[in-house]
Amino acid sequence: MNARTRALRSLIRLHKTKVDQAKATMAEALASEHTARARLESCRATIESERQAAMSEHVSMDDFRRWLPFGQQAVERAENALHIASQASDQARATLMQANAALKAATSILDRRMEEEKEIRTRREMAEIDDLSRRERMMPG
Repeated sequence: MNARTRALRSLIRLHKTKVDQAKATMAEALASEHTARARLESCRATIESERQAAMSEHVSMDDFRRWLPFGQQAVERAENALHIASQASDQARATLMQANAALKAATSILDRRMEEEKEIRTRREMAEIDDLSRRERMMPG
């Protein structure tokens, strides 16, 4: 194996490591996004629950009105957190796609290189066979 092929193999190992890291980052980002989405749904459900309690007179409407801005702020914070988490997921997805593309490109180059080396070996073998055949015909016998 020549230096160029060894370098390509090293490059592929590096790209595989980058793909693995990007997959791990993507998994973390998706988990964070899922948690943020669940938090937002919980905040919205709490507002609805408090509204239902006020409508059924388990809680006074005045208490609900005083509490509602806090509930709305919690929803707003949860929406912001979800937005940030979604952006992180999008970035992680893009990074993973780039890492996969780089790995695929390096693998493709190595595959072509290996095919070229195989063709060169085959040509050399055929040239040796042809040379031996010519020598054999030239020998008196």
